[in-house]
Amino acid sequence: MIQNSLNRLVNRKKMNSNTDDCEWEAKYDISISILKEEYLQCIQRIRNVDEKANKYILVISIVATGLFVVLSSSAADSLVFDHLNSIVGFLLTLLFVATSLLSLILGILIFKYLLDCFELVESKKINNIEELLRNTVELDANKYKGVLITVYQASINSMNQTVINKQNHIRKVSNKIRCFISLLFTSLLILIILKIIG
Repeated sequence: MIQNSLNRLVNRKKMNSNTDDCEWEAKYDISISILKEEYLQCIQRIRNVDEKANKYILVISIVATGLFVVLSSSAADSLVFDHLNSIVGFLLTLLFVATSLLSLILGILIFKYLLDCFELVESKKINNIEELLRNTVELDANKYKGVLITVYQASINSMNQTVINKQNHIRKVSNKIRCFISLLFTSLLILIILKIIG
């Protein structure tokens, strides 16, 4: 009778152990699926930030090209550098020079932030799976899945930091680009007024 009770107790422990193993295996499988999805989303977020930076460069290039075309045209001849001829023209010319210089400084800053955004950052890729398998030969499937989860998470954390750094540079660009474009258009407007005044 005592032997039967011990056998039942041992069988229950084995069943509980098998149930725990199955439960852990299911948890590991779910975790790996989630981490795979998160890994792919991190890669996509990095691409999205780079695409946004490309769009900003395009906008800045178009606006700057437009300004250089206007400056090289006959409109630049309307600038008045002699205050004795026309005080209004002279003041507008000073305002034009000031807004142009400010926009140039902002443009250089924005370009620097964009270059920082494109700075190549080594992302932590997932280890070579063959090598990982060789290094974990002695581990059972659940422990191997635990190692795989750790590798995925380390890679995701590294890429998340890359995304955060890139987004910080893009935020700086976003904060300054409105001011940059406003100053350029103000310069252009001043130049048009000077051309009209003659």
